[in-house]
Amino acid sequence: MKQSGNTIDTLLSEQAAGWFVRLIANDLTLRERREYLAWLKTSSRHVAALLDIYQIHGYGRKAKLHSRMFSDPDPGANVIPFAPRGGVAVIPQQRQMQRPRSGVRRFAAALAGIAFIVVLGFVVHAMYFESRISTGPGEWDQKLLADGSVLRVGPNTRARWVFNDRQRTIVLGQGEAMFDVRKDPRRPFIVTTDIGDVRAVGTEFGVSLLNGSVVVVTVAHGKVAVSKPNKGRFVVNDQSGAVANQSGAVTELVANQQLVMSRDKVEPVKQVDASHELQWASGYYEFRDETVNEAVVEFNRRNRKQIVIDDAGIGAIPLPFTTAALDDPDSFAVMLAARSDVRVAYEKSGVIRLKRE
Repeated sequence: MKQSGNTIDTLLSEQAAGWFVRLIANDLTLRERREYLAWLKTSSRHVAALLDIYQIHGYGRKAKLHSRMFSDPDPGANVIPFAPRGGVAVIPQQRQMQRPRSGVRRFAAALAGIAFIVVLGFVVHAMYFESRISTGPGEWDQKLLADGSVLRVGPNTRARWVFNDRQRTIVLGQGEAMFDVRKDPRRPFIVTTDIGDVRAVGTEFGVSLLNGSVVVVTVAHGKVAVSKPNKGRFVVNDQSGAVANQSGAVTELVANQQLVMSRDKVEPVKQVDASHELQWASGYYEFRDETVNEAVVEFNRRNRKQIVIDDAGIGAIPLPFTTAALDDPDSFAVMLAARSDVRVAYEKSGVIRLKRE
């Protein structure tokens, strides 16, 4: 479940714009400068994205060279400048006549510059000061984090994060999140919840909080360690780089494994199809013989509009092999209404009621 090339390019451009603003303002701390250098070394795509921003806004060497080539000579010099090939030389008298228009151009350029700074200000604010993400019913979102990791969240999710020189910590308050973690052995990536904590170095996995009382951890690639809640307190050995969880027992999961844990119970690790289990991150879900009742649970926990089943027999109906948009319970209801034994009623309160025909 890797990100598409276009999505990653967009996120890289946003992050490069953020570094561009900080570099031009020259307000990076020593730690932030190390993070900037680490970000550059992560991939040649990071370097290319930043160079694109510089070239677009005329900060490249070529732009500076052009400004020197066409700058005005000494006003007191008795010299008429050569024009660039195909251009027209401007003598001092002509310059005086063009000053009003030049002033207008300078004013327009100043306005454009202010607009550019305001736009990039919003970008850098979102990237460096809003270290949290929040979604409502039927909303999906994603972030490219400062270390290059990608965070994707589903509806009704609350998460925040704090990165430092020793570890990267994500606090998942509610909902569901998927993490494509940039490998950094010296800074473990820790997702902490009230039910349990998950530690990774470089991997792809999902964490879902169900009703605030059950956590489900699913690994798509790599390996993670799961423990009872410790609020992200992991200790890194400065010499070996090994990570120890102060809370004790750890269960390790590898690709296509899943763990379900509540406050007082840890279920056995089970083998799953991770690509299927984590499909929710794309906004779609492929039903494979799940019952109507199981499907309704998936829709109801992600949408404001709720589906209510009036008859237990309807809930037990197995679904055909089909893919549905998780933010569209209406289409799901229409599909069920095609059956001769199911009737769908829409209520003013926003409830979709499934009844026996």
